[in-house]
Amino acid sequence: MTSDGPPTPLLLTGPGGPWRPVRQAYTGHGRAVVHGRWREWLPTHLQSADMDQGLPGMLDERDRRRLRTLPRPAARGRFVASRLLLKHLVAAVSGAVPEAVWIGYEPYGRPYALCAGAGRVELSLSHTGDLLVAGVSRWTRIGVDVEAARRPLRYADVGRRLCAPAERAALADLAEPERERALLRLWTLKEAYTKALGCGMRLAFAEFEFDAVVSGGGWRFAVSEVNSDRSAGSHFISSVWRQHECSVGGFGRELVERPRRFGNNRMRVYDGG
Repeated sequence: MTSDGPPTPLLLTGPGGPWRPVRQAYTGHGRAVVHGRWREWLPTHLQSADMDQGLPGMLDERDRRRLRTLPRPAARGRFVASRLLLKHLVAAVSGAVPEAVWIGYEPYGRPYALCAGAGRVELSLSHTGDLLVAGVSRWTRIGVDVEAARRPLRYADVGRRLCAPAERAALADLAEPERERALLRLWTLKEAYTKALGCGMRLAFAEFEFDAVVSGGGWRFAVSEVNSDRSAGSHFISSVWRQHECSVGGFGRELVERPRRFGNNRMRVYDGG
C-alpha cells in the first residue's frame, strides 16, 4: 500500500547506509529522498588517485567521458560520489547489487535507472557545496533540489525572474529576512518541479505559480530543513512527485510541450516542514 505523504529526507553517511529506513520509506510510500556529504561517499583510495580507472563496474563510458571534462578535483570527486549514491540507492530499494544498476538519461538530462528484476526506477539528483540529495520513486516522476538555508537571495535582484505575479504580491508583505527564506524555499520547489518534468530550462519560473489552496495535475510537494553538516548550517530540501501512478500527462505534459502558454498556472504546495 502506498501513501501520498511527503518523503522525509533521510541521512546516509556513506555506502553503509543506514539503508533500512530507506527501504521502509520506499516500500510504504513508493519513494524515498536521501542526503549525505559527497566526501563520505567517495572511497579513500580514490581521493588521491585516478578516478577514471577506479571502481570497475560502477562508471560506464558516458560517466567516464563526463569525468574527463571536469577540471577540478572536487568536481570530479562529487561526480563520482553522486553516481555511487544513485547506484547504491537503487540497489538498496530493488534488491540488486550496485554494479548491476544502469543509469540512463532522457533527452534533457533527467536520470532514471534500470536493473534486472526491478524494471525502471525514477531518479532525481541535486547538490550544493558538500551536500548530495537524491530521490528515488517506484512508479511516478520525482524531482529534488537543495540549497543552503542561509544563502543570500535578494528579492529585488531575482524576484521577477523567479515569481509569478501572485507570488510577488505575497512576498512583498513579508519582512526581511523572512522574505529571503520564503523566496529560497520557493526557488527550490520550482527547481524540483522542473526536474521532475524533465524539461530542463524550457520552463521559466515566473510562468507558473505555487498556490497553497489549489492543486493541479496530481503533483505533491514538500520542503524540509535539514542539518547534516553543522559547519555549513542547515539546508532546504524540496521534493516534488506525482500523486498517482501514471505517465506525465495533463497539466505536466502541457507545461513540457507548450511551457510559454501557461503563465500563472496554480499549483498546490504541501509543506513538509
